[in-house]
Amino acid sequence: MKLLTLAMAAGLLAAQPRVEGNALKAKGDAIGALAAFERAAVLEPNAADLRDEIGFLLAVQGRQSDAIPHFEHAIRLNPRYAPAHYHLGVALWLAKDAARAIIAMREAAKLAPANTEYRFRLATMLSETGNEKDALTEAKTGGTRADLWNLIGVLEQKKGDLKAARNAYQKAVQLKPTDTEYRNNFGFMLVDLGMAQEGLAQFRQILRQDPANRMAQINIGYAHLQSSNYDEALTHFQTLVKQHPEDAVIHYNLGLALKQKDQLEAAKKAFREALRFDPEMAEAHYTLGITCWQNGDIDESADAMRAAIAKRPNYAEAHYMLGTALKQKGELAEAANALEEAIRLNPETPGPFNTLAQIKQQQGDREAARKLFAQAAEVKKKLDAAQAQRLRSMSPSPPRR
Repeated sequence: MKLLTLAMAAGLLAAQPRVEGNALKAKGDAIGALAAFERAAVLEPNAADLRDEIGFLLAVQGRQSDAIPHFEHAIRLNPRYAPAHYHLGVALWLAKDAARAIIAMREAAKLAPANTEYRFRLATMLSETGNEKDALTEAKTGGTRADLWNLIGVLEQKKGDLKAARNAYQKAVQLKPTDTEYRNNFGFMLVDLGMAQEGLAQFRQILRQDPANRMAQINIGYAHLQSSNYDEALTHFQTLVKQHPEDAVIHYNLGLALKQKDQLEAAKKAFREALRFDPEMAEAHYTLGITCWQNGDIDESADAMRAAIAKRPNYAEAHYMLGTALKQKGELAEAANALEEAIRLNPETPGPFNTLAQIKQQQGDREAARKLFAQAAEVKKKLDAAQAQRLRSMSPSPPRR
């Protein structure tokens, strides 16, 4: 009886710091809770959850390097304790150790497959490290969470499956109707699928909820651009740029509207303003280069394309246009190099093949030119077939009798 009493007393003694730690944590006192859990860990040295709690509270205080060993200790004590793997994954990610973070997060998701937060974190990590195929697989097994459906939309959009992206964004909006980011994404995808009026309805709904939502304001102008309502788009962005003169995206879209109205000098000025506020915007460098090329400013066009490539080395279209500009300048060897890089980055566009073939002809290499023209024709054939398939898939089904 005495031994039983002593055991019960020891158990109560060990439980007291836990209770205190949980109470302090609930109050937001991370420092006090940490001290209490550290005392509890002395009394319960084999408790994985306590080591995990200590690591978590250290991480909350920004002490990631101190937190990581505690998560690892918790895992050694109980390799199947999913929260420790999860917290370790987050801490390693914040410490820029992406490879180990993903390993830890995979284990957390494996141990607790019903935990959608673990799945979302894993999918996000995979996406941000360029492993988009695995990210999409993980996101699709994550259950009904709006943020997961939004991520699926982003990944499908990157993959080029716009209908799948639209459906995913729509699901995110249905699950969380008040989230303006999800609704903006949904509306944007509707516009890109040729459903500008439906997209505009989404953007206007956002503005009813949040009249100052700048992204929705910008997207309204984008919808006008995509539906060839260039006068409305121009008026819209001219108004917005007065309200937000420091916004690079608005200047860029104003430039697009001016370009469509053949006001090329004004468009160039707008693109330069966009780059003044955001020099990293590769699209603005590229579109400035296109506008210069249209205006006959070949030297400036080539310089703009080089700037776009400097910001985004895998920008296939910029390599293509650089090659085109250099060809016009008579710099055939450098033009060929740019076009070959464009083909390497995107072998599914016929333009670079044709332009490179023309250079080979000028250089007297008829056999190389013949092969390149043949490749261009084959690529175009595939593109036309894919476009026809997309059009068929977007057409309404015939009515049933």
